[in-house]
Amino acid sequence: EDDCSTQESIKTLIGNNDVHITSVQTGAEAEQEICEKDFDCVVLDLGLSDMTGFELLDKLQNNKNLIIPPVIVYTGKELSQREVGKLREYSQSIIIKGAKSEERLLDETALFLHRVIGNLPRKKQKMITDLRDQDAIFQNKTILVVDDDMRNVFALSQFLSEKGFHVIRAEDGEKGLQKLSDNADISIVLMDIMMPRMDGYEAIKQIRAQEQYKKLPIIALTAKAMREDRENCIAAGANDYLSKPVDVTRLLSMLRVWLYSS
Repeated sequence: EDDCSTQESIKTLIGNNDVHITSVQTGAEAEQEICEKDFDCVVLDLGLSDMTGFELLDKLQNNKNLIIPPVIVYTGKELSQREVGKLREYSQSIIIKGAKSEERLLDETALFLHRVIGNLPRKKQKMITDLRDQDAIFQNKTILVVDDDMRNVFALSQFLSEKGFHVIRAEDGEKGLQKLSDNADISIVLMDIMMPRMDGYEAIKQIRAQEQYKKLPIIALTAKAMREDRENCIAAGANDYLSKPVDVTRLLSMLRVWLYSS
């Protein structure tokens, strides 16, 4: 963020004793920091003084030795469909500055930083809980759950139905693709990775190969929590991933983030 006052307000918003924040004003400084240190999350403005946010993301993507941390684009710029599509290739979330944007930024950084909301100052807790109380976003949304573990599917389906979702189920990647084709109103997908016939990686790749599903939010479910598993999920085309057994509180946070973003 090249605007000093905006940078300070973001640091005040996100900052607490459980987070270490590094702030820079140029793309070159950001590139150097990301290459030299490990970050759990990056908040990026698109209008930097020395390069655009798009150019910075391209540079990071072209560095084959770099594992790019989750990126939240936080910008006041009006974006074209082409620009949104390009950003979706690199960033986990796009927030346009405006109504509820600070609340969303706090909520989404909390998700990527694995913060315990109850440990935040009361004012920040209220910002997030007020935003999350808007669970009307779940009402009548259709979610596709693709998983061969029927006990897991049943438990998840029951939980999601209670939150307002209409749940469609499939037990492998092939059937998941068919269900997606048969139901045009699906808003988001939970995709298990290890399945017979067609695994989650292949199913996600086939979904992303279809133009109408380029922006469909997909959350991968994996039995392992290794960093390379996340990278493989994201490389296949998933927006995010959760390790099993599924933490339902974290799942709800992800669903809010990706449904708002989409």
